[in-house]
Amino acid sequence: MSAGTSKSTTIKVSVSTRDALRRLADNEGLTLDAQLVHMIRAERRRSIGAEFAAAPLADEDRVVLDGAASDVADASR
Repeated sequence: MSAGTSKSTTIKVSVSTRDALRRLADNEGLTLDAQLVHMIRAERRRSIGAEFAAAPLADEDRVVLDGAASDVADASR
């Protein structure tokens, strides 16, 4: 397969799901494929974020985060 070409497949979804995906893609100016890629990446980020949120913070990590939050607060004044 050469660069810029890809294989495609068919997936079966309900008409309402297809239409909802089409509306989302149209609103973003994306193809259906690009919209699905966007949604998959967003779900991966959400999942990774949930993992991080569930992990306990070490004391040194808490100090760094508190300092960063303080810096952001100071910069917004």
